Amino acid sequence: MTVASFQKAGVRSVRMVRKRRVIKGVPRLAGTSTKEAFWLFEDLTTDVAEGEALIMVSRDPDRTSAAMRVWAGLLPLDAGGYQRPDRSLLASAPQPRWLRELSVEQSIRMLAGTYGLSDDDVEQVVGPAAKTAQVDSMMHWPLDDLGRGSRSQLAFAVAVNAPVPLVMFDHTALVGSPEFRPLCVEHLKALRDSGKAVVIATVKPQLVLEVGTRALIARPKRSAEVSVAEAAEFLIKDKVKGRKKARRRAHEDDDDSGLDF
Repeated sequence: MTVASFQKAGVRSVRMVRKRRVIKGVPRLAGTSTKEAFWLFEDLTTDVAEGEALIMVSRDPDRTSAAMRVWAGLLPLDAGGYQRPDRSLLASAPQPRWLRELSVEQSIRMLAGTYGLSDDDVEQVVGPAAKTAQVDSMMHWPLDDLGRGSRSQLAFAVAVNAPVPLVMFDHTALVGSPEFRPLCVEHLKALRDSGKAVVIATVKPQLVLEVGTRALIARPKRSAEVSVAEAAEFLIKDKVKGRKKARRRAHEDDDDSGLDF
């Protein structure tokens, strides 16, 4: 059964565009900035059903983030229509200031509440989330004593144990310590196989291949559903292009040694 869907959906955003001043054909350092409206995506049609893991990939992470925020009820559409369940969870990266000076148990409760779970849901999640994050014997420890990766591990653990039909991961599906990351894949498979609808935005090709059942390449106008293999290939090619552009810029910087007299 379909849990969430988009029908020719579109989301607009605003960006600042800098315009250079040109006086008598000579560019000046000073310029002006104006606001420009643009489509993050439009005419997007897709869905995710129970027991499916939909992978979203894009060259612009804001594009996939906006789509998931609509399904989470955090952002309105500017065009088209959508369907979403009454309850869902969007696991975004936790900010350090959210959990400063809190214990492990307090941090789990804070994250669960921040992600929109009810008081009853929070009580239900605390124990399983601590076990998933492998901190169930450290509930009263200060979270700051467990290292930087502990925040993301707790956020992930809250998400996979949340009693909601739709769980979304905004580049938070493969997190934590090197030892914890392989466990993330197994937890995601179990979450998918339990009948939950799972949506993942990622740049990790291996995660796409191991967890995904369907995939979507999100573009401004020509978003398209593809196989998980094609989505993984898209990420690999995009990474290679990014490296080539970086090398090209570095080479140009090296060549620009100054003025010759």
